[in-house]
Amino acid sequence: MKNVTIALDDETHRRARIRAAELGTSLSALVKDYLRQLADAPSSQAGVREMPMPFTAAPAYAAGPPIAKPASRNAKPRQPGALRGKIRVADDFDEWPEGFLDALYGEDTEAAHNWYK
Repeated sequence: MKNVTIALDDETHRRARIRAAELGTSLSALVKDYLRQLADAPSSQAGVREMPMPFTAAPAYAAGPPIAKPASRNAKPRQPGALRGKIRVADDFDEWPEGFLDALYGEDTEAAHNWYK
C-alpha cells in the first residue's frame, strides 16, 4: 500500500472531514474511493491512460525566442575623436585609492583591507 500526501486549504479540509463523517467513513477512505472510481472510469479516448488537461500552457515564447536586433546598417560609424571634449575625465583619474595596489598585488596591509571603504 502506498501513502500519498496532499495539500489542502483549511476550509476544504474541514468540509471534506465533515462530509466523510456524514458518510460514516474517514477522509482517507473517501479519497481512496474517489481515486479508485476515477481510475476505473472508461477513458473518453481509446488507449489513452492520462488524465485530461483542461488547458495547455502557452509556450514561453509564443512567437519564438526574443532576438536582439542588429544595429542599423545605415548608421554612420563614429569617427575617431568624435567624442573629444564631450566626455569629462575626473581630475584625480591618475591616482589609485590608498591600498588598492597593495590589495591588487596581494599584500597583507591594513590599507589593502580598507581601500574600498
